[in-house]
Amino acid sequence: MVDVPGETVRVLSVPESGDARSFGTEWPNAEFDVTVESSIESAVERLRRKPVDCVVAGHDLPDGDGIELLREVRDRDPEVPVVLATASGSERVASEAIANGVADYVPLDATDGGEGLRERVRQAVAHGRSREAEEARKRDRRRLETLIGNLPGFVYRCRNAPGWPMELVRGESEPITGYTTAELASDAVVWGEDVIHPDDRERAWEVVQAAIDTGEEFEITYRIRTRDDELRWMWERGCLVESTVDGTAVLEGFITDVTERKEYEAELERRNEELESFASVVSHDLRNPIAVAKGRVDLARERYDDSDLDRAARAHDRTLERIDQLLTLARNGKRVTDVEPVEVEDAVDRCWSGVATGDASLDVEVDSTVDADRERLVQLLENLVRNAVDHGGDDVAVRVGELDSTAGFFVADDGPGIPEDLRDQVFEAGFTTASEGTGFGLSIVSRIAEAHGWSVEAVDGAEGARIEVRTGPTP
Repeated sequence: MVDVPGETVRVLSVPESGDARSFGTEWPNAEFDVTVESSIESAVERLRRKPVDCVVAGHDLPDGDGIELLREVRDRDPEVPVVLATASGSERVASEAIANGVADYVPLDATDGGEGLRERVRQAVAHGRSREAEEARKRDRRRLETLIGNLPGFVYRCRNAPGWPMELVRGESEPITGYTTAELASDAVVWGEDVIHPDDRERAWEVVQAAIDTGEEFEITYRIRTRDDELRWMWERGCLVESTVDGTAVLEGFITDVTERKEYEAELERRNEELESFASVVSHDLRNPIAVAKGRVDLARERYDDSDLDRAARAHDRTLERIDQLLTLARNGKRVTDVEPVEVEDAVDRCWSGVATGDASLDVEVDSTVDADRERLVQLLENLVRNAVDHGGDDVAVRVGELDSTAGFFVADDGPGIPEDLRDQVFEAGFTTASEGTGFGLSIVSRIAEAHGWSVEAVDGAEGARIEVRTGPTP
């Protein structure tokens, strides 16, 4: 007897006219899940709705013959084996069936209780699964070779067991880890025990197992110790594959060195913290004397009606506003690490209620969710809306919508727009074309976007200005 690996064998049976013997009506339920159809038409319809592991067909059928059904199955799924079983066959029928790709031809024997046919079905399914497994291995190998050729790093195949012992490694592993591909693919070096940093091993294991449980790909960044005991950062992406070794699941993935990027991020974080500290000190040191001066001017305005005092008061207000925005600009450079799904429409509603918009109108045509720091997203939108009102006037029409070509949204208005030669400059700190503007609004927008890993751009609007915030990769 041939063992068929896996679970119950799903069989679609189409008996010969007037004879249901040995076609599955009395086969063991534990081993075979048999669906019986009475015609070619109903069998084809069943195949559209439910996959099977094997089709067993008689030759003399109510609406044709077994060769016709064989062709129908081949047209729809060439991988499904078809066993032609008949009590009224001939050499001509057998040769025609073989020419059309039948998995087996079985003359029915009324004396064996159908065991001969069941055995042929087992063999056909086992052979088909073996062939599919081989094709899957070839596809996996081609995918690995493509990755090797296109990406700086190395690909692997490993057992999903403690230590992740590797069985296949290809690519540039030695420049990254100090170990050759042969060493990593042998018992001489165990990736999860000898290479991954001890402090990151448990976290890496938990991330990978959680992804396997949900059937998703995993992505993870962790540290390693190279052969020379150098600390490096790795980025890895992988997934569970169907093939198994000694009953253990197998993983495939890609690993690359991201040490320079991590060092850059750490340096950027350090400089942002220094900038925030500096801005906080400057803010504190400037607020006190300005507050004193503002108080003196307010007292003088109570005694004297002088337009110069009014201008001085406005100058104090603008200076305090610049200090607030300078501090905001510094704080928003920090990389966002704690995000949650935020509905863009809700964030727009919150920002609109928090900005002095006069008689401006709002049209929201967005129904998407982004992973963001909610308060900083609202702040980004507030600055975009405030910019539209400052440049377009109190009666400006503001529209928020979704991008077509990538994930993200835009804020547009029907104001004067942004000249093409100034669209890159508008995100620079201090740049403004408005007489009363501080020049920090769009710079804050850019900093918040960058902190999320997004990009922002001023583009040509249909009627006025249009700022696009891309929250996903550009296609």
